[in-house]
Amino acid sequence: MTRRTRSVRLGKRFIAVAGASALAAGLAGGVGASVASAKAKPFCTSGPLTVTVFNFSEVPFKAAAAGFKKYCPSVHITFAVQTTDNLYPVALQTEKLAGKLTDIVETYDSLSPTLETDGLVQPLNKYLNKKDFYPANYWLKGMSQSYIPPKGALPQKFVGEQFFVPIEADATVFYYNVADLTKAGFTVNPTGTTSVSASGGTISDSWTWQQAETVWSALTKGSTYGVCERPDWQAEWNPLIKVEGATALGEASANVSGSAALNAFQLLLGPEQNGSDVSFATLTKNGDQCDPSFESGQAAMSVGVRGDLPGIIGSQVDPTGSPTDIGVLPIPEVDGVHPTGGGSVAWGVSTQAHHLKAALDFLHYFYSPAGYAGAEATGGIVPAVASIAADPTAPWTKFAGNPVNNAAYSISAASVQAIAPQTQGTVFNDLQATFLINMINSVLSGTSLQSALNTMQTAVNSDYASAKSGLG
Repeated sequence: MTRRTRSVRLGKRFIAVAGASALAAGLAGGVGASVASAKAKPFCTSGPLTVTVFNFSEVPFKAAAAGFKKYCPSVHITFAVQTTDNLYPVALQTEKLAGKLTDIVETYDSLSPTLETDGLVQPLNKYLNKKDFYPANYWLKGMSQSYIPPKGALPQKFVGEQFFVPIEADATVFYYNVADLTKAGFTVNPTGTTSVSASGGTISDSWTWQQAETVWSALTKGSTYGVCERPDWQAEWNPLIKVEGATALGEASANVSGSAALNAFQLLLGPEQNGSDVSFATLTKNGDQCDPSFESGQAAMSVGVRGDLPGIIGSQVDPTGSPTDIGVLPIPEVDGVHPTGGGSVAWGVSTQAHHLKAALDFLHYFYSPAGYAGAEATGGIVPAVASIAADPTAPWTKFAGNPVNNAAYSISAASVQAIAPQTQGTVFNDLQATFLINMINSVLSGTSLQSALNTMQTAVNSDYASAKSGLG
């Protein structure tokens, strides 16, 4: 079945979408509204507001922004769209040097220590109260902890400070194209028993990693790969190492060359080496994202999270314009456990927020049930607010249509083995930007996995030592 990708593919730099004037017209309509009427409402400050948003958050952000405009019509919102590649911190640092950081900055869990130590965001503790914003316990504790440097973190002055508030609680899953599976002879029975071979079979929620490898190999035909994985994504390798019995990144050192890491990366790189996974070179070219390969039909399955769903569904159409069925499965089991990665994206207030009150007002609205409702309706948000996440009637639980087996998200959320690690200095950023990529490319060029892991271990622990000496 032919697919059509989204007409606009976001680049690797900030994109001031259609220019500031068009944004003001599109999101900041109602310019003629009186300042007096705006000030009469709580949490509604007239004037400009600037926001940095990731490309995968653009759809729910725009839905929430439209709702906020109705509530506070005299606010004028402009936003920059950024991809989550390794140039993101550099782009923010460049904006900081120019004095042009946006009021609100988006991050994801494992990136937050880098933005904190680079002085790009400010602590939110003094605003976490009912008068200015919401109390700290308003959000799911497990998600908020990703944005609070723990005891022992460096620099010590950051310990206990909350720099961001989480937007969504997410867990890894595998999306699949129903037509591709059907053509290869596979069906999905979520609560059944998995029985697969090269000629097809039945896949259930309890499928194993070995069974998944059989499925991916069988789906690899012609120009279509069986799967698109992200072996350098912490939400894949980190929980796999945890399931294998080790903690990859501790507060003071790494454990990425022992038997647990060896077993984990053998599983992750196996499909790459046997040709059933989209090539790592293609993944790198696509900004370390699988959605271009999945949406274009290059891959029959794709690792992802709930936040990817609106874009995936929006791109999956056949020549008649009818939706292509998209299914979702939990991460396949290893030793009876789903090695699922959990995490979140979040918003913080920059150290150069020129419109601080407007920023807090927008965030107050966004995290309210009314503000979340618009974002949830897009299908891409599992709210990180405790009361909304626990509400069985919340809009996010009612998303209709695709994908098949929507319950897989609940299974994955309950199976989270590891959230993104917190490291100091440049440790995690260097690991993601350089060491992991070098390790993977080295293995794919013929170096033994153990040797490549040993080299990576040495490099990461050197960064730990530098972080301790530089931030202590």
